[in-house]
Amino acid sequence: MASIVKNVNHMKFITRCFSLWVLLLSTYAPHTLAATAVSEWVEQPHLEARLISEFSTISPGHLYTLAVQLEPEENWHTYWVNPGDSGTATQIQWQGPEGSYFDAIQWPQAKRYEIGPLVNYGFSGSTYLLTDFSLPSDFAGEQVTINARVDWLVCEEICIPGEANLSVTLQVGMPEPATGNRQAFIEARQQLPDLADWPARYDIQERQVTLLIESADAVEMAQEQGFYVYVGATELVEHAEPWQIETANELLILRRPLNTYHSETPAGFPVQFVSNERSLELYAEQVEQPEAASTDQQVGETSLLSAVFFAFLGGLILNLMPCVFPVLSLKALAMAQGGTRKRSDALWYTAGVVISFVLIAAVLIALRAAGEALGWGFQLQNPWLIAGLALLFVAIGLNLSGLYQFGTSLMNLGQSHTQGNGSKQSFATGVLAVIVASPCTAPFMGVALGYAIVQPPAVALIVFAALGLGLAAPFLLIGFVPAFARILPKPGAWMERFKQWMAFPMYLTTVWLLWVFGRQAGINSLTLLLIALVLFAAVLWWWGQLQQSTKSGAFSKIWLLVLALLTASAFWQALAWQETRSSEGDATQDTGQNWQPWSEARMNELLDEQPVFVNMTADWCITCLANERVALNVDATKALFEDYEVAYLKGDWTMQDPAITEYLAEFGRNGVPLYVLYWPGKEPKVLPQILSPSIIREQLETAAQ
Repeated sequence: MASIVKNVNHMKFITRCFSLWVLLLSTYAPHTLAATAVSEWVEQPHLEARLISEFSTISPGHLYTLAVQLEPEENWHTYWVNPGDSGTATQIQWQGPEGSYFDAIQWPQAKRYEIGPLVNYGFSGSTYLLTDFSLPSDFAGEQVTINARVDWLVCEEICIPGEANLSVTLQVGMPEPATGNRQAFIEARQQLPDLADWPARYDIQERQVTLLIESADAVEMAQEQGFYVYVGATELVEHAEPWQIETANELLILRRPLNTYHSETPAGFPVQFVSNERSLELYAEQVEQPEAASTDQQVGETSLLSAVFFAFLGGLILNLMPCVFPVLSLKALAMAQGGTRKRSDALWYTAGVVISFVLIAAVLIALRAAGEALGWGFQLQNPWLIAGLALLFVAIGLNLSGLYQFGTSLMNLGQSHTQGNGSKQSFATGVLAVIVASPCTAPFMGVALGYAIVQPPAVALIVFAALGLGLAAPFLLIGFVPAFARILPKPGAWMERFKQWMAFPMYLTTVWLLWVFGRQAGINSLTLLLIALVLFAAVLWWWGQLQQSTKSGAFSKIWLLVLALLTASAFWQALAWQETRSSEGDATQDTGQNWQPWSEARMNELLDEQPVFVNMTADWCITCLANERVALNVDATKALFEDYEVAYLKGDWTMQDPAITEYLAEFGRNGVPLYVLYWPGKEPKVLPQILSPSIIREQLETAAQ
């Protein structure tokens, strides 16, 4: 009996343990399954994709975050919301319970891909596309399944479209993070640019897109290394064209030509600002023209007076800028010795300064009236002028260092006070002061000139004249107020040392100009310009030797001429390098259609009569577009096709086409581009995926043998 009771108790104990285990399993297992909150990887050609949830348990009516993770193979990339000149942005179609909310994709910081004349934007490596979502507040289920249909285009030398159907099942209840996914979401948010609250607007005028950002921080960021602006609107700007950057006080102005294929004007779009130091994202809204016109009409006399005052103050401070101070300080010392002609010199110098500033304003107004969107400093956007200023500053610096003399001295224009000659030299000094001031911007100038460039011509000329008066004011005081002339130090041997010391700010300014030139024209052009500057220094040195020599034979003068010609040649090559590349790019534009649409029937029909060249392409294929621009749509290739009587067929795989898919499979391909040359009586020849006119010519010559 005791044994039976013992066995019964033992069975009860086992039953209770089993029931408790079942209860724990039923309670814990769903959470263990859901805690992963991640789908399986879906493998497609050259890319894997999966769906991840930041929370394994969610509550209705609250926002949570999902992430689609894309893992392309090395050297392959997908595309941003604006893919650029070709490609297709990744798209996600969400599905959840009725009434669910899914926000837009939070795009990571984009990268720029340049292939030939085309520019694209996208991502390589592990990429996370975040989306916030919420369930309806009245959702009553215990679990919810979220589905995502993801479509992408992955490219390297060829481009392949792909898709995946992904899903995650989440518990509904008290919110609980999916701890296993924590690191993935940390990495995902590190890929996002920081949000900037800078007020931003954009406008389209005269086939040009203008971005206006009102922020001193934006102005500062535009000066950082690696600065680039990504516009999140398709077919809005020409992506291969450089940004024109202007600043006016705390206003950053960015301009780019309107895209050739522009058709729709968005109400707004995201903009990414990226430099080597940081990345930010803001939203630009379209300027409402009526409001802008109303604002212009409200500008009154007080604004004009303020602009004139700030322009005068900016010109006054400009005298202390590094590029201007050496010239003007030596001019002041020269005037201190000028005797009775100080007033005349001051007036002629002021005339040279004011007239030069007014002429710059007149040129600026004329160019803007002709449709050019320009502002102060427009001259510095021209590599020719930047290179010319670099030569000028080198010449000034070497003159100050005593390497050569220009007249009595380049810096002492106006020091000769003979009747008639001194006036011309003082006027020329004013012109020189404006030239050397062009790379400098003083405080308060931005406010005044930012006002002037949007005003009628008469108002703009007044503001620029006030700027010139501010720059000339110290010399007017020296010429007309004896007390100011007396505070200048007395002449002595120290002046020569001071003059030589002033050469170093000139050299530093030259370094800055060279950096600007390199950003504009590239490293090759910069190298050629450096060679030109060295040769130019040799010219000036040789000139200085001739000035010191009592005898200068014909050989010395010929050698000086040779050095000058070499300098001019290097200078020209430095500036022509970039222009040559651009002109070659323009020459590759297709001037007419020389192809026929591909079809199996048409190809077979033509093969009975002549050779056939087949080009399988797509609008989103960057390699395809580059090959067409540089190899297929050029005059040399068109002439070859005519000479060999080759029929050119083009198959468009932009949209899925089963016939083209089968054709690609016949050659072991699952993506474009594909180039095949058919020659009667011979096997089809597959050409390389990177083409050039010479490759096409060689293939035709070989096939014709």
